[in-house]
Amino acid sequence: MTITVVTYPTLPDGLISPCWAWVIDDNQWRLGGHAQGSAKVTELPAVLDALRITANEGRALRIVLQDQLLAEHLADLRQQSGSRKTLGDPEHSLMEAIARETVGREVEFAWVGSTDSAATTSRPWLFVANSRQNEASEAVQASTDLRHEIVGLETSLLSAESRNDVERLEQMIHHDFYEIGRTGRYWERDDVIRVLNTIPDQIQGVAFDRVVELAPGVAHVRFRTEDALGTVHRSSIWMREGDHWQQRYHQGTPDTQAS
Repeated sequence: MTITVVTYPTLPDGLISPCWAWVIDDNQWRLGGHAQGSAKVTELPAVLDALRITANEGRALRIVLQDQLLAEHLADLRQQSGSRKTLGDPEHSLMEAIARETVGREVEFAWVGSTDSAATTSRPWLFVANSRQNEASEAVQASTDLRHEIVGLETSLLSAESRNDVERLEQMIHHDFYEIGRTGRYWERDDVIRVLNTIPDQIQGVAFDRVVELAPGVAHVRFRTEDALGTVHRSSIWMREGDHWQQRYHQGTPDTQAS
């Protein structure tokens, strides 16, 4: 039995996205991504993932790709031709991994061909793949929205306006909050609120570089601040409590290597 797998290097809305999808049927599909690179570098990880997930199927595998040239390269790979030499280093490394996964297996690579509306409606597996892509797009947007919200809250805590509003601070800081400050001192919620409410706005610069949702309703943010005393690397944990996000933990570590 032949299994048809479809890979997609871009999302239906045309936005540049790290998402891809491969689909066997409505019950067998996966989403993944690649941070950057050409369509080939985005599509090849999907091929590799599909091969690894179906390694124990014991059935012939037919992998259908969007990129015609890539499909031809992969078909040549099965014949041990020199086509791989025309690819760049990232593609070459992925091709080598794919070659190892195909050893001893019956695998065929093909080009999807025309994907106009008529062809899409006549191929259920294309419709399923498109629906998975839409889900991926929504997931990417949710992640972006979360980043904007958490960065906004963290920035607010750095401002004198929020620090002068005790009620606002009590809403933003979790009742079990604690902090390890830049001097190594431990701070609990009441002390932090009291100190924040009295010190002036001292931050001269801030740069955020990481916001990750650790679990539903739990987010980690990493950023760097600069003030008259130097640079501090900061890390916070935010938890959603009801309709609000609250800071549960914070740590500030001075950058002793900064010039």
